Amino acid sequence: MSKKVVMLVLCRRVITELLIETIEKHSDMKAIGVYGINEARSAAVFNRPSIALVEIHEKHDSPVQEALDLCKEVTGVAPGCKTVILCPEADKASVQACIEAKRHGKIDDFLFYDSSTDYLISKLESLYPE
Repeated sequence: MSKKVVMLVLCRRVITELLIETIEKHSDMKAIGVYGINEARSAAVFNRPSIALVEIHEKHDSPVQEALDLCKEVTGVAPGCKTVILCPEADKASVQACIEAKRHGKIDDFLFYDSSTDYLISKLESLYPE
């Protein structure tokens, strides 16, 4: 069985690199980092990820919608890809948007920035039970 590929779409390189190392060390998944929305689109076509972890970042005017749109695009080019949003827990509007997106099947799950890496890995692994 081939390893599941996790595509991390995050804006902070140091966090991405640490998460890649942690995911690969503590799970049977392969992780790749993508630094930006435009790169994510082409990376999804090329890598066909099993899971996309997309950050709601603080650099744009409508980061929640941008993250949701990217999740939709990724699943369009990588059918079967599960989508998880990394959400700022202090931003009530983002939290509510993630809850609604999950309820309506627009994403598979979400977790907060302050979640532990153990929780992140268990959340990712739960998307593909054996």
